Amino acid sequence: MWQIQDNCDPEMTNRTLLGCWEVGDDSWTCAAAGGEAGIRLGDPDSPLCLSVANVGNDALPVASEQYVRGDAWKIHFPQTSGQYSLRLSLRVVAASTTRMVWEPTFSIQTSLLDTAPSLELTAFGHADMRVAATATHAAPGVSMSGITVPGGGQMIMLLGPHDAPFVKQRSSRNRLDLRIFGEFLEKGVIRKTRPWVIFDRSEAGVSAEELTNYCQQMNDTPLPLTA
Repeated sequence: MWQIQDNCDPEMTNRTLLGCWEVGDDSWTCAAAGGEAGIRLGDPDSPLCLSVANVGNDALPVASEQYVRGDAWKIHFPQTSGQYSLRLSLRVVAASTTRMVWEPTFSIQTSLLDTAPSLELTAFGHADMRVAATATHAAPGVSMSGITVPGGGQMIMLLGPHDAPFVKQRSSRNRLDLRIFGEFLEKGVIRKTRPWVIFDRSEAGVSAEELTNYCQQMNDTPLPLTA
């Protein structure tokens, strides 16, 4: 179950917004204050972490209202002086002490007439050749990227057929780097992207069979109507 820590000063200028999903004596975390702090899934104090930031000179919008509904944590980042508003729904697909499968749904909208906002999803580590080999046998239309991180751990990102063609892949041997959105965004139109992110800190890692099952499960899961 989600445990939310929401601390801020009276002017909302120094906010800490942390969501923890506890599994036994362990937990998985997401820091989601936005702004200059951005969004960080995983363990913010270790290499096993995925960072979400705005592409360009501006910071992400700053989080305002947030609440938990079932296994999903929902956060609104309203448009103030920036180009867009963002809604994040972070659903837990599966969790154990050694593995977390998250379904983050990113929804953006703008009140401006001429914007093309883009978000950058990054993590540092070595490209995982096991994931690349599995990708050729996974569910049709699914894009798969994976890294291993220093000290042990594996992170894999899955993109379904509705998202994969519109995501820019900028990864290298030492960095996972994906850019979502980035096209012209018409005023009032809502765009969504829903990857699945797998964090694994076991010695064995995620097997090819498990990856294929996750791909099929993701394809069989409908896109949320709201974020």
